[in-house]
Amino acid sequence: MDSSKPSLARVKIKFPEQIWISEVFKNYPDIKMEILHFLPYDLEKSIGNSAIEIMHYKIDSIIEDIKIHPSVIELGVLEREENRVKFNVKTKDPYLLYAIIKCGVLVDFPIRVEDGFAFWRLISSRERIDQLLTLFEQKNINFELLRIGNSPYNIKDDKNKLTLDELNILDKAISLGFFEIPRKISLEELANQMGKSKSALSVMLRKIIKKKVLLEK
Repeated sequence: MDSSKPSLARVKIKFPEQIWISEVFKNYPDIKMEILHFLPYDLEKSIGNSAIEIMHYKIDSIIEDIKIHPSVIELGVLEREENRVKFNVKTKDPYLLYAIIKCGVLVDFPIRVEDGFAFWRLISSRERIDQLLTLFEQKNINFELLRIGNSPYNIKDDKNKLTLDELNILDKAISLGFFEIPRKISLEELANQMGKSKSALSVMLRKIIKKKVLLEK
């Protein structure tokens, strides 16, 4: 493998038992699901927002089960057909998202989910991918590296580049432990250190995270 090129890693990750996805696959093992994207919704409260698409003949029952699950804060249906639904769901503590941000790894969406496992395609340097997998091991995340090789995608185009100000903000947030679980510094404290308002910093961080996580082809 050419180490000078970005790597593409295919990783199988088990969702924790306390997450709604695990419960859904226990009750509806034949469900088909894709995660279309996930991004932070409320950085201060560590709430993430995912767009999900599922296919099943018991859509109504599944949506009701998800709505009442303890890990779910809010659910909104975006599109609906007889056996298919697309929805936004807000959940607490998106640790996997924060780990990806911290290690500087892009995610190639959509993410296929089967039997409670997410099949991720992660793009970055081999070193950064290794850092992420090491972090998964340290946090006892159940994962399996299925394959790794050179990536066919260009991750150095302008859509994924951060400005100097954005780089400084991200470096500061990482160094002060904003993306640690548990968090070492609050959004308000981070904003104070940077001389910015909490709301302005929140907007900037979401913009940075979108560039750092979503792979746009």
